[in-house]
Amino acid sequence: MDTDLSLTSPAWTQAGDGLHVRSDHPCAGPTSPEVLRDHPGRLAAVEVTEDHVTLAVDRLRSWPLFWAVESSGSRLLVSDDPAALLSGLSDPALLRPALAELEDAGFVTGARTLLRGVHQVPQGAVVTIDRRTGQAHQTDYAFAVYSAEEITDPQDFADAFLAALDTTMTRLLERTDGRRLLLPLSGGLDSRLLLAWLLAHGEAGRVATFTYGVAGAREVEVSRAVAQEAGVAWTTVPYERGPLLEHWHSPATAAFLAACHAWSALPHVQDWYALSVMRERGDATEGDVVVPGHTIVGNMHDEQLLDELPVSRATAARAIVRHHHDLQGRPQRAAGDPWVAAPVREAMSLAGFDGSGRSLRSLLEGYNLRERQTKYINNSVRAYEHLGMDWALPMLDTEVWRTWLRGTASATATRDLYRQVVNHLWARATGASGPQSAYYEVTRVDPRTRAGLKRALTATHLLPVAERVFSTWSSLHSETAFDALFTDVSRPRAAAALLSGRKTLGLWTRSFLRDTWCDSATIFRDLPVVDA
Repeated sequence: MDTDLSLTSPAWTQAGDGLHVRSDHPCAGPTSPEVLRDHPGRLAAVEVTEDHVTLAVDRLRSWPLFWAVESSGSRLLVSDDPAALLSGLSDPALLRPALAELEDAGFVTGARTLLRGVHQVPQGAVVTIDRRTGQAHQTDYAFAVYSAEEITDPQDFADAFLAALDTTMTRLLERTDGRRLLLPLSGGLDSRLLLAWLLAHGEAGRVATFTYGVAGAREVEVSRAVAQEAGVAWTTVPYERGPLLEHWHSPATAAFLAACHAWSALPHVQDWYALSVMRERGDATEGDVVVPGHTIVGNMHDEQLLDELPVSRATAARAIVRHHHDLQGRPQRAAGDPWVAAPVREAMSLAGFDGSGRSLRSLLEGYNLRERQTKYINNSVRAYEHLGMDWALPMLDTEVWRTWLRGTASATATRDLYRQVVNHLWARATGASGPQSAYYEVTRVDPRTRAGLKRALTATHLLPVAERVFSTWSSLHSETAFDALFTDVSRPRAAAALLSGRKTLGLWTRSFLRDTWCDSATIFRDLPVVDA
């Protein structure tokens, strides 16, 4: 079988005969699962031998890799680029079940993509393809599984977490070698933790923070207060409907969308306009390093199941589908879809799911990290790359990842202990006795008052209606003007769709797949759709 290797990034290096590597740090075995299990930072590798082609990505899937067996098994196509991949296919077609899943979830699960016969390498995996048969074998070396060797003392766990963060952040500073660090500063926990660490280690001079939103947005004001308290540079990008839409429908945005979907997810667009404006203004420059707060922390959902142990496989599977496949308000469609079920079963196997609390946490968080976090959330880094900037995700690097997975359920299932860790480091970094600037929250309602309201609404069977109305109002009055990106539907029809259960991202996924999201974008309309 001939191998057609199309690696388009100039960052690839040839590290040996047939071995191509893209990595932050030297790696003695870039296609070895045993080596990669401990390797820090970002990495992708392709090794071509006489008998096999091996593809490897890190635990973040920092740089996606795709492959397809073409021409009746006589050619293997490997690429790191969506456009190059498409141009190399002899008969490209979109898969109907993959389109339905992306519309429902925002991503395509497993090693599949939107394209017939095209595969992606999942996070933390090595795929070896036999050049004689075209058969592939996948080794998963970094699916997130909670360790039986728990750190049971909360203070010991907090200390271990901060020590791990010290390691990953120090390595980040060494790699970036004095370049400016841009922090998207929401005023929440994650960005504040990163900022606190940089302050505590004397790196304030390297830091510039930014946020964005409509005039008077509370998140902008909280972000401003946090930056002022920290004494670091801060800028904001006002999101006004007219300029936002003008840029959104431009060829520049069309090029960004085409380059950043990886044939497997809705492009993560939240930072796109802000950073584009900052590049035009000179507030962000080529080579700057964007450090978002994407993290291993907070990937648990359906925590109440920890009080209902043991949990059946059916209950756990329903929790996953309900949580991830509800963008159109129809999780029952995905629940009955064999396409959706296969990766859930695979995750159960990788998590060693047996109904216990630890295996439940491993399943729910491992699936979340592998699918939504990797393919959609972390994919925000494609915007940074597209604008000529670098990026780093220190709270998903090896040491932090491993330490978090040694936490107990009480330490990791909620963000309570994590908040204490952030508060402590913030106080140490700023000299304050506690956070002087409030954390950004979706609502300002006191937690006790909110809990009381929920109990009253539950008792009167009005909670689902109230939540739906509040969610709809919030989506139509977004502080970040994301309701402006309901570009192919009127506001009344958008309101009706939201009230019926559809989410903002659900409106976006439909528009994206129909090429009606951005007027200049044509990604899918010329491709046929097939069932399998």
